[in-house]
Amino acid sequence: MEKVEGLQSANQQHWLVEWSRRVEACRNSGLPVGQWCQENGIAVSTYFSWQRKVFQALKEVREVTFAEVPVMDRPQPCEHIVAAMEVSDVRIQVYAGADEATLQAILQAAKSC
Repeated sequence: MEKVEGLQSANQQHWLVEWSRRVEACRNSGLPVGQWCQENGIAVSTYFSWQRKVFQALKEVREVTFAEVPVMDRPQPCEHIVAAMEVSDVRIQVYAGADEATLQAILQAAKSC
């Protein structure tokens, strides 16, 4: 049962990252939501569902006041951002290759924003 819950949690985290990326793309496009959705083949209701879920996830993590984010040594710099979000005046970017512990620490840190 524990493995199933772990897989479900990982799957949920994957989709939250993906939805966050899409919501950010829409917001940064300069287009009205309806037009962006039409150009990307996405129902407006689906977009707002993603946005609601991303914001709800951020709201649920707001209880932490401090979270340590581990520093990872990278032999080669990675410039591919797979997810980004803004909370208050804080911009959070997640790069390709970030491990689960780093993602959890970032989400915990976002709670305090």
